[in-house]
Amino acid sequence: MNQSEKRRKQLLESARALYAEDRTWPAIHPRYGNIYDNLYGEEETSGSLAIRVILCCILFVVFVVMDDQNLQIAHVSSKEVTQTIEKEFAVSEVWENL
Repeated sequence: MNQSEKRRKQLLESARALYAEDRTWPAIHPRYGNIYDNLYGEEETSGSLAIRVILCCILFVVFVVMDDQNLQIAHVSSKEVTQTIEKEFAVSEVWENL
């Protein structure tokens, strides 16, 4: 490597160091966040998993109570909910109804 190549390499490295301070590289996908912890440090992420799990548990408990006590909520019984869940449908029919 001659003197000009060394100088170019040194200038390139100094330019990279100068502009790299303000820039952080994003993770490719959230599941790979642990791999990038060394680069980013720890960041707090606000996820909605806990809220969704609590909501699902509440809905399940309401369904079980409806089924156990033969209640109707908004003129819908637990049997109708079960039939609707078990009903087979074609995506094309749903698309046409929209």
